[in-house]
Amino acid sequence: MKKMITSFTAILILLLASTLAGYADNKLSITRSATNTLEVQLSNSEEIYGVQFSLRTSSDIVLGKLERDFRTTEEHWLVASYKPNDSVVNVIIISMQGTCLPNGNGAVAKISFTTEKPNEISSASFANVMITNKNADSLGVAINNLDWSNKSVFIANNNESKSFAFGQNFPNPFNPTTKITYRLNKPAQVRLSVYDITGREVNRLVDRYQSVGDYNISWNSNDDNGQKMASGMYFARLNVDNESVSRKMVMTK
Repeated sequence: MKKMITSFTAILILLLASTLAGYADNKLSITRSATNTLEVQLSNSEEIYGVQFSLRTSSDIVLGKLERDFRTTEEHWLVASYKPNDSVVNVIIISMQGTCLPNGNGAVAKISFTTEKPNEISSASFANVMITNKNADSLGVAINNLDWSNKSVFIANNNESKSFAFGQNFPNPFNPTTKITYRLNKPAQVRLSVYDITGREVNRLVDRYQSVGDYNISWNSNDDNGQKMASGMYFARLNVDNESVSRKMVMTK
């Protein structure tokens, strides 16, 4: 009997581990672009044949038209929606040819929005999420919702060129993720890095040529090797062409 209980316990542990692994490997996230657009990002390690969810936003957000995005651009993808009100949209994504979304990462849908009398903090979140495999079985999926600040984040600084502006990270203090914002008024070579208090570069978030626009970059407290950093003070440094500006950031546990 003791041996049977031990074997049964081992099976339960294996099943639980398998379930948790599947849950961790599929992720549905919301991101916001500079052009007042919310993007639904799907990262999956399994073949996905159907995606269903409700997207709900704070009361100051008026949702617009839902469209296909990077991973669903082909005509056989049905990206259908129903809006019960301005701040909620119900979405279903399925292939009319019965094909799948293979393992990968990227946007599956996008929706424009406008802001009326903006709250200090706006938000977008998922509800009623379901992703399915070929047999219509529900698969585990992690959810990343989104909050953002509507306060004026671009800080005047005599050392900053008129060609760009660098915002204070939000939230600050933070744990474990914060967003770093900046604006380019002309195309430029951009490098955005995080440094510790010793001046060591711990994570290079951006290093490329970028066009005019507003940018919103997340830092999840990891270094370039994916290791979690300790709590304390850090500096976000933005280099635009030959100019640079830094902002203090505080990570708490």
